[in-house]
Amino acid sequence: MRQKHWCGMTAKIGTVLSGVFTIIATDLYLIFEQKQLRSSNCTEINQWNKTVTTLINQLLICWSPNIILFLSCITIIISCLLIYSVYAQICRGLVVYIIWIFFYETVNVVVQVLTNNNTGIAEVRAMRWFGLVSRIFMHCFWIFFVTTYAHIIYKSKAKGNIIFYNRRFSAGNGEFPRRKSKIINFPRHYND
Repeated sequence: MRQKHWCGMTAKIGTVLSGVFTIIATDLYLIFEQKQLRSSNCTEINQWNKTVTTLINQLLICWSPNIILFLSCITIIISCLLIYSVYAQICRGLVVYIIWIFFYETVNVVVQVLTNNNTGIAEVRAMRWFGLVSRIFMHCFWIFFVTTYAHIIYKSKAKGNIIFYNRRFSAGNGEFPRRKSKIINFPRHYND
């Protein structure tokens, strides 16, 4: 069976490249965002004069470097799990990766919105948003390969289980149906 190609890649190669892209993009994100996230001023939190939503926003802003670092470490681990899942053909690892990427990017958008006002320079804000949006679009591109390969693995495992089940059932029966020959007429050649 010939494998389909999208953008010159099979689903398996695209899935492996998705994991590699996520590892590299997460490392670059941590390097670039380290200074921007650490620049938030958390010393002036006055709990008595603020509403609940303002306190929650301040808490998220103050803890955003730790949140991003923790989520990025988990993302790198899950990306390594994705690469292993491709090697071992484990469908669950691919599904975990898909769910995690949606969660990870959602949290990054929330942190970006909350910490956007802390950056004084407009060019830096624009660059941060460009980096986030381009990474989200690239994840959407790679998720197509991951879902396609997960579907291929799921279908092949389902077929394998059905074939194995039928084979075991017929072997336990002890009776095998006689196969008919596809050759119906035997032409006779006589030398006269």
